[in-house]
Amino acid sequence: MKKFTLLFSFVLLSLFATFAQTTKSDSLLLSKEQQKDKIVEKYLVRGSVEDSAEYEALFPINLSTLQSSFADNEDSMAELHRFIEQAADTMMHIKAIKVVGHASPDGVPAKNALLAAARATSVKNYLTKQCPKMNIESSSVAYKWADCVDAVKKSSLDKRDAVISILNSKTHTEEQKQSELEKHPEVWQYFKINILPAMRCAEIHFNYVTDRVVEKVTIITPPAPTPKPQPKPTSVAEHKSEEKLYPVAVVENVETGIIVEVPQKEHKHRRDRAKKR
Repeated sequence: MKKFTLLFSFVLLSLFATFAQTTKSDSLLLSKEQQKDKIVEKYLVRGSVEDSAEYEALFPINLSTLQSSFADNEDSMAELHRFIEQAADTMMHIKAIKVVGHASPDGVPAKNALLAAARATSVKNYLTKQCPKMNIESSSVAYKWADCVDAVKKSSLDKRDAVISILNSKTHTEEQKQSELEKHPEVWQYFKINILPAMRCAEIHFNYVTDRVVEKVTIITPPAPTPKPQPKPTSVAEHKSEEKLYPVAVVENVETGIIVEVPQKEHKHRRDRAKKR
């Protein structure tokens, strides 16, 4: 049986936010090129996303030796190996490994505690060979009968309330609870097949980070065009003065001056003004 959890969501905005918060030591410029009106820079951002993965190995009753051929261990171990290989060959970096050994509640509680610890040690030794440079933490937990309540609630057992009452009893010891369950053959058989085997396990937790390649795009703003020279504005007085002028034409250019030809209409006006004087 294998549990696998991926906690990241590849969102471009989050990557840009991560990139904005990184320092020079956290990122490496891979390339920089101009594409028309923009500059595209590609950076390798180290450890930009944190992820986790979880695997599980099962054990036979009362045994602590890891057996790859037992139950679903073959598939689970194969996936575990693929994960480790991927971490070695890609931009994934394992930061921490933790192993938690478990024992089912049937039997003697003191022995179950030792059995859970031995299972954790067995898996830790196995992982040490696979990841010799990693510091692997280990711990153990021996399950109690009360830890079976959720499984019973989801089961098809008859009289589930009565079974749950036994599991949660404050007046019975763990061994006495087992004796009460064994008095109901159908209940005890269901526990032996459907509930207890999954509790004889060791959980393997990986915490790791993944590098990402992020693009930074800078838009190039073209320079503002040089404004065209504007014609000098003409005053109202100058405009009216120009309206009163009559057109003239240069007909001959001599050393003593310019001879102009005046239209007949203008010549008549000048003569009339001279008479009035």
